[in-house]
Amino acid sequence: MSVIDIELAMKHLLAEPEDKDLVQSQLDGAEMAAVAYLNRAFFVDQAALDSARASVPAARNQARVAYDTSMVLAAAIEDRFQSCEAMADAQFVFSEALTAATRNARGMVINKAIEAACLLKLGHLFANREEVVTGTIATELPQSSKALLAPYRIGMGV
Repeated sequence: MSVIDIELAMKHLLAEPEDKDLVQSQLDGAEMAAVAYLNRAFFVDQAALDSARASVPAARNQARVAYDTSMVLAAAIEDRFQSCEAMADAQFVFSEALTAATRNARGMVINKAIEAACLLKLGHLFANREEVVTGTIATELPQSSKALLAPYRIGMGV
């Protein structure tokens, strides 16, 4: 579920009511892209942020338990190649779980700059529904969504 209200997104795009499902899907994608770029999650209000942060220790503990269990099972596999592959898979899943928990731990309440960046990305997704555009010249605007997100970015992100 999006942090940004779907009605605001619809107004931003001047979209028709029948486009609401498409807009919601693209809004979710725009927000996910922003979270990946920022390397942190954002939330609708302080209560949602506090709730997400409170869940971090349990999420990390659950990830550790699942990792330990997976490693024990992987070590029991007789074929060395399959055992190593199972260990690598366990490490990947563990890393992804820790990354998700860390994004919540370093989360923030959404602000107008992040909202604007997501709406810019949404506008691009809505206007350009295909990967290839023929017969036009596309130019990225100097005040793009990345410029709006950059001050809130932690680490390298995506």
